[in-house]
Amino acid sequence: MSIEESQITKLAIMGGTFDPIHIGHLVTAEEVRHEFNIDEVLFVPTGHPPHKSNINMTTSEHRYLMTVLATAANANFKVSRLEIEREGVTYTIDTIKEIKKVYGRDVRLYFITGADAIHKILTWKESEELLQICDFVAVTRPGHNTEELLHQIEELKRTYQTSIHFLEVPALAISSSNIRDRIHNMKPIKYLVPQEVENYIKKYNLYEYKIYLTTEERERMCSYVASKMSPKRYAHTRGVIEMAIEFANVYKINCDEVFIAALFHDIAKELPLAEKENLCRQYKIELDDFEKRHLDLAHGKIGAAMLENEWKITKPSILDSIRYHTVGREEMCDLEKVIYLADMTEEGRSPYKGKEQIKSLALYDLNRAMYKALYSSYNYVTHLLGEEIHPITFKLLEHYKQYDL
Repeated sequence: MSIEESQITKLAIMGGTFDPIHIGHLVTAEEVRHEFNIDEVLFVPTGHPPHKSNINMTTSEHRYLMTVLATAANANFKVSRLEIEREGVTYTIDTIKEIKKVYGRDVRLYFITGADAIHKILTWKESEELLQICDFVAVTRPGHNTEELLHQIEELKRTYQTSIHFLEVPALAISSSNIRDRIHNMKPIKYLVPQEVENYIKKYNLYEYKIYLTTEERERMCSYVASKMSPKRYAHTRGVIEMAIEFANVYKINCDEVFIAALFHDIAKELPLAEKENLCRQYKIELDDFEKRHLDLAHGKIGAAMLENEWKITKPSILDSIRYHTVGREEMCDLEKVIYLADMTEEGRSPYKGKEQIKSLALYDLNRAMYKALYSSYNYVTHLLGEEIHPITFKLLEHYKQYDL
């Protein structure tokens, strides 16, 4: 036990999946700290809680790191790895006993829990002992029907001589499930979670909505795309799908999303010029100066607009993979890189210098493959065709050069 811990007389324990941690958790912890004059609040991300054993939670390490980021600015908040490092199912009684060993027998523990959990507390492992060794703080949001809850709290106090406190916290209207749903539906979560947590979620693409297609949906999409293409272009498209899925399996990317992006990447390629111009106006597609002079390059943006408007697929990574498969862009995600590289290396594409090397690199390092592919494209357009190349190519070559060993 450290000197710092020996000085603590009141410790609040805030357990939870924190999937993700949000402002409601932080406000609750601070409210409890203030209300009960707590010295320290210990956040304990759950490992494998028995009541959520069948739920596909985010990995414990992601949940732990988000909790650390969210609490770092408050000197009274600490985070424990106790439960996520414990093997097997996690029970509250085991956690409380371990914390008592660390902080000493004299520290008074306050276990923060949702008010709904109080109704089920007698079903917890060794519940009677648990009610004796720590205080409970039942928190709920204002307006929640508390009459039955308060009655049960009084009943538990009389029967088990335990200490259970009740506290209303306005921020509890926020929930982790609501935040996950908002991300699924591409709605903002700003100010619902700390900025550091929002950045972390974006960096690791947590809670993104994943698309899964039925066989019938795949067939309908294929028929639609085939009707817009010549047999030769459609054969190329099928080759891109096969190659992209091979890459996707290496990098654990959702294969249905790869399928959609690869299938639609060239859907507008063979459209007449006048129709491309009309679709750009219809869908209000913004073209840069280079694309205005070379409208054929706009087929990616047109294809993405067709997918979004006619098939209601709105996931940004899929749409961006189609939009930018011709010249690329800065800060491409892995799905975008996969489509770009599959387009250049599919089996039916005519052989060219570096094709097999690009394909081999793509199977173990997307960034190295991107550099080789961009360099090859630059040489082909400028040296063999003698045409100008999109200015973004120079920026991308400079960026990916760092990955060329």
